[in-house]
Amino acid sequence: MKDILIVEDGRPERERLEKLFSSAGYAVSGFENVGDAESAIKQEEFRLAILDIGLGDRSGSYLFNLLKRQKRASFVIIFTGNPSVHLKQRFLDEGAVDYIVKGSPQANNEAFLARVKEIIGEPHTQEPVGLPLEEFVDKYVSPSSRQLFLDMNNAFPACSSCGSRKYVVTFAHQPQVPPEISGKVICAGCSKIMDPEIE
Repeated sequence: MKDILIVEDGRPERERLEKLFSSAGYAVSGFENVGDAESAIKQEEFRLAILDIGLGDRSGSYLFNLLKRQKRASFVIIFTGNPSVHLKQRFLDEGAVDYIVKGSPQANNEAFLARVKEIIGEPHTQEPVGLPLEEFVDKYVSPSSRQLFLDMNNAFPACSSCGSRKYVVTFAHQPQVPPEISGKVICAGCSKIMDPEIE
Protein backbone atom coordinates (compact mmCIF):
# COMPACT_ATOMS: atom_id res chain seq x y z
CA MET A 1 0.00 0.00 0.00
CA LYS A 2 1.38 3.39 -1.02
CA ASP A 3 1.00 6.49 1.14
CA ILE A 4 -0.51 9.21 -1.10
CA LEU A 5 -2.21 9.48 -4.50
CA ILE A 6 -2.39 13.01 -5.94
CA VAL A 7 -4.61 13.74 -8.95
CA GLU A 8 -4.22 17.36 -10.03
CA ASP A 9 -4.07 18.68 -13.61
CA GLY A 10 -2.25 21.91 -12.70
CA ARG A 11 1.40 20.98 -13.00
CA PRO A 12 2.86 23.57 -10.57
CA GLU A 13 0.34 22.62 -7.87
CA ARG A 14 0.80 18.89 -8.43
CA GLU A 15 4.59 19.17 -8.32
CA ARG A 16 4.42 21.32 -5.19
CA LEU A 17 2.39 18.67 -3.37
CA GLU A 18 4.52 15.80 -4.66
CA LYS A 19 7.67 17.55 -3.41
CA LEU A 20 6.04 18.51 -0.10
CA PHE A 21 4.94 15.00 0.79
CA SER A 22 7.93 13.16 -0.74
CA SER A 23 10.31 15.37 1.24
CA ALA A 24 8.43 14.39 4.39
CA GLY A 25 9.10 10.71 3.58
CA TYR A 26 5.76 9.71 2.09
CA ALA A 27 5.58 7.42 -0.96
CA VAL A 28 3.67 9.56 -3.48
CA SER A 29 2.17 8.93 -6.93
CA GLY A 30 1.01 12.01 -8.85
CA PHE A 31 -1.16 12.10 -11.97
CA GLU A 32 -2.65 14.86 -14.10
CA ASN A 33 -5.78 13.06 -15.26
CA VAL A 34 -8.37 10.49 -14.25
CA GLY A 35 -7.31 7.95 -16.89
CA ASP A 36 -3.74 7.61 -15.60
CA ALA A 37 -4.89 7.61 -11.97
CA GLU A 38 -7.47 4.93 -12.73
CA SER A 39 -4.75 2.68 -14.20
CA ALA A 40 -2.64 3.19 -11.06
CA ILE A 41 -5.39 2.31 -8.61
CA LYS A 42 -6.01 -0.98 -10.39
CA GLN A 43 -2.54 -2.03 -9.23
CA GLU A 44 -2.09 -0.13 -5.98
CA GLU A 45 -4.00 0.86 -2.86
CA PHE A 46 -3.37 4.18 -1.12
CA ARG A 47 -3.61 5.38 2.44
CA LEU A 48 -4.77 8.80 1.21
CA ALA A 49 -6.00 10.27 -2.11
CA ILE A 50 -5.88 14.02 -2.78
CA LEU A 51 -8.24 14.79 -5.67
CA ASP A 52 -8.88 17.86 -7.75
CA ILE A 53 -12.45 17.98 -9.08
CA GLY A 54 -12.06 19.94 -12.32
CA LEU A 55 -9.83 17.59 -14.31
CA GLY A 56 -9.38 17.69 -18.08
CA ASP A 57 -10.46 14.21 -19.12
CA ARG A 58 -13.16 13.47 -16.53
CA SER A 59 -14.58 14.83 -13.30
CA GLY A 60 -12.72 14.09 -10.10
CA SER A 61 -16.13 13.14 -8.69
CA TYR A 62 -15.99 10.02 -10.86
CA LEU A 63 -12.62 9.06 -9.36
CA PHE A 64 -13.85 9.86 -5.84
CA ASN A 65 -16.79 7.45 -6.29
CA LEU A 66 -14.53 4.80 -7.84
CA LEU A 67 -12.06 4.95 -4.93
CA LYS A 68 -14.90 4.63 -2.43
CA ARG A 69 -16.64 1.80 -4.28
CA GLN A 70 -13.48 -0.24 -4.81
CA LYS A 71 -11.95 0.73 -1.44
CA ARG A 72 -8.62 1.70 -3.05
CA ALA A 73 -7.95 4.63 -0.69
CA SER A 74 -8.48 4.72 3.06
CA PHE A 75 -9.10 8.50 3.08
CA VAL A 76 -9.86 11.15 0.46
CA ILE A 77 -9.18 14.90 0.57
CA ILE A 78 -10.89 17.04 -2.07
CA PHE A 79 -8.45 19.72 -3.24
CA THR A 80 -10.19 22.25 -5.48
CA GLY A 81 -10.41 25.86 -6.55
CA ASN A 82 -14.19 25.80 -5.98
CA PRO A 83 -15.05 27.37 -2.60
CA SER A 84 -18.72 26.30 -2.75
CA VAL A 85 -20.07 25.54 0.73
CA HIS A 86 -22.71 23.25 -0.78
CA LEU A 87 -20.12 21.26 -2.76
CA LYS A 88 -17.95 20.97 0.33
CA GLN A 89 -20.86 19.65 2.38
CA ARG A 90 -21.79 17.16 -0.33
CA PHE A 91 -18.30 15.62 -0.45
CA LEU A 92 -17.97 15.54 3.34
CA ASP A 93 -21.38 13.85 3.57
CA GLU A 94 -20.27 11.29 0.98
CA GLY A 95 -17.14 10.34 2.90
CA ALA A 96 -14.34 12.81 2.11
CA VAL A 97 -12.23 13.47 5.19
CA ASP A 98 -11.56 17.11 4.20
CA TYR A 99 -12.27 19.73 1.52
CA ILE A 100 -9.34 22.11 0.98
CA VAL A 101 -9.66 25.14 -1.28
CA LYS A 102 -6.60 26.09 -3.35
CA GLY A 103 -5.00 29.31 -2.20
CA SER A 104 -6.59 29.08 1.26
CA PRO A 105 -4.50 29.04 4.47
CA GLN A 106 -5.28 25.29 4.76
CA ALA A 107 -3.60 24.71 1.37
CA ASN A 108 -0.21 26.15 2.32
CA ASN A 109 2.64 23.68 2.80
CA GLU A 110 2.81 23.71 6.57
CA ALA A 111 -0.95 23.41 7.16
CA PHE A 112 -1.46 20.79 4.43
CA LEU A 113 1.39 18.61 5.71
CA ALA A 114 0.09 18.88 9.28
CA ARG A 115 -3.39 17.85 8.12
CA VAL A 116 -2.06 14.83 6.22
CA LYS A 117 -0.05 13.70 9.26
CA GLU A 118 -3.18 14.11 11.37
CA ILE A 119 -5.16 11.87 8.99
CA ILE A 120 -2.69 9.07 8.14
CA GLY A 121 0.16 9.54 10.60
CA GLU A 122 3.80 9.11 9.68
CA PRO A 123 4.99 7.65 6.35
CA HIS A 124 5.07 3.89 5.91
CA THR A 125 8.76 3.17 5.48
CA GLN A 126 8.73 -0.60 5.64
CA GLU A 127 10.20 -2.31 2.61
CA PRO A 128 8.22 -5.06 0.92
CA VAL A 129 9.15 -8.55 2.10
CA GLY A 130 10.10 -11.13 -0.48
CA LEU A 131 12.87 -12.88 -2.36
CA PRO A 132 15.21 -10.52 -4.27
CA LEU A 133 14.40 -10.78 -7.97
CA GLU A 134 18.05 -11.51 -8.88
CA GLU A 135 18.02 -14.56 -6.60
CA PHE A 136 14.62 -15.70 -7.86
CA VAL A 137 15.71 -15.46 -11.51
CA ASP A 138 19.04 -17.27 -10.87
CA LYS A 139 17.46 -20.13 -8.92
CA TYR A 140 14.03 -20.64 -10.42
CA VAL A 141 13.74 -19.15 -13.91
CA SER A 142 14.96 -21.07 -16.97
CA PRO A 143 17.58 -19.26 -19.07
CA SER A 144 15.14 -19.02 -21.99
CA SER A 145 12.57 -17.17 -19.82
CA ARG A 146 14.91 -14.73 -18.06
CA GLN A 147 14.62 -12.19 -20.87
CA LEU A 148 11.01 -11.54 -19.74
CA PHE A 149 12.38 -9.70 -16.70
CA LEU A 150 15.06 -7.66 -18.51
CA ASP A 151 15.09 -4.53 -20.63
CA MET A 152 17.03 -4.03 -23.89
CA ASN A 153 20.25 -3.58 -21.91
CA ASN A 154 19.79 -6.95 -20.19
CA ALA A 155 19.13 -5.22 -16.87
CA PHE A 156 16.02 -4.98 -14.72
CA PRO A 157 13.99 -2.01 -16.00
CA ALA A 158 13.74 1.16 -13.94
CA CYS A 159 10.46 1.40 -12.01
CA SER A 160 8.15 3.85 -13.79
CA SER A 161 7.10 5.26 -10.40
CA CYS A 162 10.34 5.76 -8.48
CA GLY A 163 13.19 4.80 -10.84
CA SER A 164 14.55 1.97 -8.67
CA ARG A 165 15.89 -1.17 -10.34
CA LYS A 166 15.57 -3.31 -7.22
CA TYR A 167 12.65 -5.74 -7.10
CA VAL A 168 11.41 -8.49 -4.84
CA VAL A 169 9.16 -11.46 -5.54
CA THR A 170 6.28 -11.84 -3.09
CA PHE A 171 4.40 -15.10 -3.12
CA ALA A 172 0.65 -15.56 -2.79
CA HIS A 173 -0.48 -16.61 0.68
CA GLN A 174 -1.79 -19.97 -0.43
CA PRO A 175 -0.31 -23.44 -0.96
CA GLN A 176 2.27 -23.41 -3.75
CA VAL A 177 2.54 -26.52 -5.91
CA PRO A 178 5.46 -26.34 -8.36
CA PRO A 179 5.66 -25.76 -11.25
CA GLU A 180 2.59 -23.53 -10.74
CA ILE A 181 3.91 -20.77 -8.46
CA SER A 182 1.75 -17.72 -7.80
CA GLY A 183 3.36 -14.41 -6.85
CA LYS A 184 4.14 -10.85 -7.89
CA VAL A 185 7.29 -8.94 -8.76
CA ILE A 186 7.19 -5.59 -6.97
CA CYS A 187 9.54 -2.63 -6.74
CA ALA A 188 11.56 -2.68 -3.51
CA GLY A 189 11.43 1.12 -3.45
CA CYS A 190 7.73 1.90 -3.83
CA SER A 191 5.95 -1.50 -4.05
CA LYS A 192 4.62 -0.89 -7.58
CA ILE A 193 3.92 -4.14 -9.42
CA MET A 194 6.33 -4.93 -12.28
CA ASP A 195 4.86 -6.58 -15.34
CA PRO A 196 7.86 -8.20 -17.04
CA GLU A 197 6.13 -8.22 -20.41
CA ILE A 198 5.16 -4.54 -20.26
CA GLU A 199 7.84 -2.64 -18.34
